[in-house]
Amino acid sequence: MKAWLLSLAPRERLIVAGGAAVLLLLVLWLGLWEPLDQRVEELEQSVAVQEEEFTWMQQAAAEIQQLRRSGGQAAAGLQGRSLLAVVDQATRAAGLNSGLKRIEPEGQSRVRVQFEQIGFDDFMRWLDGLHRQYGVFTQSITIEREEAPGRVNIRLTLDAPA
Repeated sequence: MKAWLLSLAPRERLIVAGGAAVLLLLVLWLGLWEPLDQRVEELEQSVAVQEEEFTWMQQAAAEIQQLRRSGGQAAAGLQGRSLLAVVDQATRAAGLNSGLKRIEPEGQSRVRVQFEQIGFDDFMRWLDGLHRQYGVFTQSITIEREEAPGRVNIRLTLDAPA
């Protein structure tokens, strides 16, 4: 290779050296700089996403603390009534009685409830209201999606507060 280079005219050697320098710069650019630059860009985007998630988590934590403080004071218990009566009254008040198919007691402190073709959002508001107002909590729940958007069939077991 050295003999070949020496056999070239000075002008040709200059052209070959310039081409080699350009090739070396191109290899360094494509092999080192470009991948590093792309990785830095990816990491910057990842940091931005994580900062957004962190901000959201801080807001959620503050909301959870607020709900914990207010949730403990809001539940007044069943106020001397049976769980069956409380659940029946709350169901009627929420307008879910048309979807109520069965409600049956399981002892003094447990009730099994079955709904068909009710709105999921309405159900969740009803369940949240039971918990907040009376301290009732869910022992078990089965939710089946219906073909109509937002409609579900639900079977659940509710427990009275201790």
